[in-house]
Amino acid sequence: MRRLTSRLGLTPAALYYHFDSKESVLDGVIAGMERGGATLLAHIAELERSPAALREVFNRYFDLLAADIDVFRFVANDFAVQQSAAGRRLRAQARDLFAWLTGSSSKVEDRIRAAAAVGTIRLSLEQSGVEPDAHRDAIIGRALQIMTD
Repeated sequence: MRRLTSRLGLTPAALYYHFDSKESVLDGVIAGMERGGATLLAHIAELERSPAALREVFNRYFDLLAADIDVFRFVANDFAVQQSAAGRRLRAQARDLFAWLTGSSSKVEDRIRAAAAVGTIRLSLEQSGVEPDAHRDAIIGRALQIMTD
């Protein structure tokens, strides 16, 4: 909470004026990312796995992370947040994305490809100074190349 309030330039008291608990603060912080993840998962549930569908999924995943990379970093780097109800919901969304990316395959190589492709997008967006729109095609192209290698 101290990290969050200091980044926002607020005191903990000011934050708790608007939220009744740490969990409600966290729910508020991740609400946009969670809604975006749910929208992505609802869309990919209707897609047949194909190169075009894979490109579309990576484009949407890129947009989701680019819009909320600071929130993603906050969740990914804080064990307590990961163990919260909100963190568990986001991890469930990530598992569903991986399930779609790997399809019915249980091969470790396919899981590694999916992790590497998603990681390429995530880690590229997390680099300071990276302009997402300027490098979008290169990042998504590399993720696609990893998945089809």
